[in-house]
Amino acid sequence: MSSVLLVEDEFLIRAVLIDALGDIGLAWIEAPTGQAALDVLTGPAPLSAIIVDIGLPDMSGETVIEAAARHRPGMPIIRCSGARAPGGAATPGVHVFPKPYSAIELSKFVASLIARGRGPA
Repeated sequence: MSSVLLVEDEFLIRAVLIDALGDIGLAWIEAPTGQAALDVLTGPAPLSAIIVDIGLPDMSGETVIEAAARHRPGMPIIRCSGARAPGGAATPGVHVFPKPYSAIELSKFVASLIARGRGPA
């Protein structure tokens, strides 16, 4: 079974998102730091999507997004931030979900991206 990699340093936000993902039947892997996320991305764990907070304590979430695009091409990446995405061309496969957000709406959005990747809806 594939999982959603949740890269979020704030424990309470992570806990609420984990509950919301579980409520709609999605499995998850937690990564409270960028390095923890990189370890998962370069490892063997099957992933269906990644949710990345941009404000991580040890590195920018943008670094995690770049690694995800490189190591897991084609996997949906959801960039979560209260700040605007950097200027320039949008990165293919990266979806912006602005903060503040509803954990339920974010979970449903992730599920819809995963479903789209499995074939025609």
